[in-house]
Amino acid sequence: MISKPKIEVFSPAEVCECSFAAWANNVWNILMNYKDKLEIFNLTSDSPRALELGVGGRIIVVNGEITPVFLLEQKIRDALKQSY
Repeated sequence: MISKPKIEVFSPAEVCECSFAAWANNVWNILMNYKDKLEIFNLTSDSPRALELGVGGRIIVVNGEITPVFLLEQKIRDALKQSY
């Protein structure tokens, strides 16, 4: 059975979206190129999952590994190779 890579996008809670809009647009532009091949979760930094992982602010997690946005596309490609 093929499992899709899990992408978790954490955005800051209770702040104006304008403060992280450029980052979010960049992340979602990358993710939309692979949307049919990924499990994508959009969470806030105060969610139970964020607390479980100990993350906050603008964070991307690919299959459990924190990933900076500049490596996101490469991490997705690597995860897709491992999944298929």
